[in-house]
Parts: sequence; C-alpha cells; structure tokens
Amino acid sequence: MDLLTRVYRSFEIFWLSARLWLLYKPEELARRWLRLPEASEARINGKHARAADWILACAFRLRGVIIKMCQAVATRSDMFPPEFVDKLKACHDAIPPKPWDLVKTTVERELGKPIDAVFTEFEHTPIASASLAQVHAAKLVDGREVAVKVQYPDIEQIVRTDLANMRRACIVYEWFDKEPLELLPLLTELTTHLGYELDFEREADSAERVRELFSDNEHVVVPAVHREWSTKRLLVMEKVEGMKITDVDAIKACGIDPEDVLQDLMDSYVRMILAAGFFQADPHPGNLMVTPERKLILLDFGLSKELPEGYGLGLFELMFSLMTLNEAAMIRAFQELGFETKTGDTDTFLILSRRMLARSDTGTFEGEFTEEMTDELFDAIRENPVVRVPSDFVLVGRVFSFLSGIAHTLGGRANVLAAMGAGPPG
Repeated sequence: MDLLTRVYRSFEIFWLSARLWLLYKPEELARRWLRLPEASEARINGKHARAADWILACAFRLRGVIIKMCQAVATRSDMFPPEFVDKLKACHDAIPPKPWDLVKTTVERELGKPIDAVFTEFEHTPIASASLAQVHAAKLVDGREVAVKVQYPDIEQIVRTDLANMRRACIVYEWFDKEPLELLPLLTELTTHLGYELDFEREADSAERVRELFSDNEHVVVPAVHREWSTKRLLVMEKVEGMKITDVDAIKACGIDPEDVLQDLMDSYVRMILAAGFFQADPHPGNLMVTPERKLILLDFGLSKELPEGYGLGLFELMFSLMTLNEAAMIRAFQELGFETKTGDTDTFLILSRRMLARSDTGTFEGEFTEEMTDELFDAIRENPVVRVPSDFVLVGRVFSFLSGIAHTLGGRANVLAAMGAGPPG
C-alpha cells in the first residue's frame, strides 16, 4: 500500500472522528455548563441515526477493517444504541468483489506457479465476496471441483493502518470524554478476530477440527481442505452445494421436513458450544446450507472460537436457573461466566435476568434465547453498572440469537435445552 493511500485512509478516519465529536460533544458541554435540561430522546436518537449513516458511508468507501468494525458494532447491542446496531447491520451484506486480474495475481503468487498448472477451470466471477476475501469456484487438474478463498492483496497492510488509526481515534475520544464507551477493549477484540480471519492456515485447522468433531454424524458436512494448495492467504476447499438453510420452499420440495433440518442445526451447535467448547461463530444463512439428502453443510471457519474450560456447564447452569427461576443460581451462573459490576452488587444480575424473562411470552425461560430476549439483556446491560461483559458470552449470545431467527424461518424454535436433552453437557 502506497503512502498516498495510507494518508487518504488516515484522513478519512480523522475526519469521521471529528464529525462525530462535533455532532455530540459541543451540545453536551453547553448543556452541562449552562445547566440546561437533557436533550429529548427523539433528538438523541436522531443524532445516533445521523452518526450511523456517516459511519456506514465511510465503511463502504474504505472497506477492509472499517467494514469489520461496523460488523462488530452491529453485534454489540450491549454497548451501542439501536440506531447504530440496526444501520450497521448493512455491513453484513455482500461486498463488491475485486477485479479478476488482482485475484489471479494473488493466486499465482501464493501457488508459486501459473494458475493453469493447478486449475483447469477458475471462474472469474466470485461465488461470494466479503471484507477480507472472496470465493471462486474452480476445478483442479485431477478433475475435483473446489471452492477457492482468496485474500485481497495488501489487506494486511490496510488492516494495520486502519487499526492504528482507529486506536488513535479511540485514545483521543477517551481523553476528551469523562465517561467514554469502552471502545479500546472492543478494538482489541476486533484485532484478535481479524488476526484469526486473516490466517487461512488457522481457518483450515478450525475446519478440520470441526470436521473431525462430526465425523460420526452423517447429517453434518464440513468441506475438506486441500492442504497441498492452501497457504496463509489462499484456501482451497472441497466444493459442496446445497440450498440456503432459510429456503423453506426448496427444502420442502426435496421432501425434507424443515423441523428435521432445525433439529440437525441445533444438535450441531449444542455439540460445538456446550460439549466441545469450540464452534463456528458466524452462523448466518450464507454459511449454512442443506443438501437434498438432508445433510447440514457448515461453511466459513474464519471466525471460530474456543471457549474456556467449563464454559458450557456455566451456560447450562444459567439456562437452567432461568427456567427454574432460581435467583441464587442465576447470580452464581453470571459470575462463573465472567460478568462483573462496578459496585460488586450482585442484584444487578437479577435485574438482567428479570429483563430477559420479561420478553418471554410466559415470563419464564423455555430453552430458547430469542432475539428479543438477547436484545433485552443487552439493553439492560447498557442501563446498569455492568463493567465487564465477557466477549465469549457476547459471541455465544449472538450465535443463539441467529439460530433463533433461522429456527423461526423454519417454523420451529431454537430450544437449546431440548437439543441437549435438558441435561448438563458431558
């Protein structure tokens, strides 16, 4: 990446940061100094919406890490207002692909030989494109059909530049603001996740680990990795085809009961999260497919997560305490999962639990972390003195929320306790 590009990206981040500061802080300071009443909720929400629009526009201009940062914000409804979360979800949609010439150059550099020495066919138009890489269909010289994930050229330099710029912006923001949002920990978490997603060798390891986990399950498919042609920036995988998991009409047309697909989906994630403590952490419909033979296909292991020892048991205890309304067990479960408060007052955890249960139709937990319950939990966290929400819990909560949405599309419920037989993970 040349100097001019670095200067341009740095200026864009600086200018966005300045605009955001000017949008919020002068009025806030004036109200504080002049002792004026607080701004109306409608005015505050309007500012949030305008700020989210600016951030989204900047993300689409710069792509790369800014897209990933927006995706991270869109999953942290425990920290950010609904206007940010709702608008920045647009960054989960497909990103325009890079031109073929750049892709071909990257593939040949990683292979160390001409592209036709390995592939007899290589589709120029990608199957999918995202913020860090895109995927192309191809055929090896031995006739095997594969999917090739190609990392964008210069993306590592772009990542380093953008992370440095965002870190500077966060430091300045926290210096100016007396009660800042804890953005630096979020940026640190994002840096870790980006490191995972940029390392295709790690992704290959993760895919093989999950593939081995389901080696005894005929209903779950994880594409095999062709290690001989894969590198840190190039991932060559077995090509698998199926229906998008949310395409209910296509699933029914194959004579498959969507409830059976849902059962396979819940069994697989309960096994990964609660039993194995290692899971594919991005279960959106683009990463989940179903074959006409009712096999569940798991794709994209760039964001895979290993949970601390015993975390599955802690999650089970939280769910069981919510179901039985055992408040002492709720407090203990939140603490075991890593939640902390400023004051050490454990009653905060009861407030969180009651807010979650209030969004249930029956006022009790029935085994499903619905999107409404998860949103209510994170709303309560923003309004209460919770200092540390463990990132592991945020990621797991996000996964269960996604699974709930998919389950409702399939006409069922993402009942975690039912999938595990209402017994603790073993």
